[in-house]
Amino acid sequence: MTQNDLIIMATAVLIVGVILYKQINKVTQNITNEDENPNLAYSKFCDAIDKQIDVLRQKTQEDIILELNKKDEILETLSDFSKELVFIESLNSKDSTQWQNKLFALLSRLDAFVESNFIDGEQLASDIKENLRGEFNRLRLDRN
Repeated sequence: MTQNDLIIMATAVLIVGVILYKQINKVTQNITNEDENPNLAYSKFCDAIDKQIDVLRQKTQEDIILELNKKDEILETLSDFSKELVFIESLNSKDSTQWQNKLFALLSRLDAFVESNFIDGEQLASDIKENLRGEFNRLRLDRN
């Protein structure tokens, strides 16, 4: 083997090494992004739920509740829902089942609360479910 052959082989090995390095970086970056996306998507879904809770607060302020003397109690309960939502949002879990279970439990209680405390509660609860279903599908959370 001549010196030229060694130089050509070393250059080829160097080029292959650079290509492998770049490909490994791409794959690792994609894996990292996929791992982070469920948390980000569930966090966005929590924001959508919080917006619905804000709508309920506004309706409470506008006296669209069944019992006006329970206005403060209703506002307090809505604040509790928001606090629980913040707690759920702070989950550092990549397990979508855990997210879904906690959010389903919260949404079930919120649904019952709306039906029992607001004028046209069943329709309002149905509208909230429809809005959140659209957001859930938009964020593609059903793929997990």
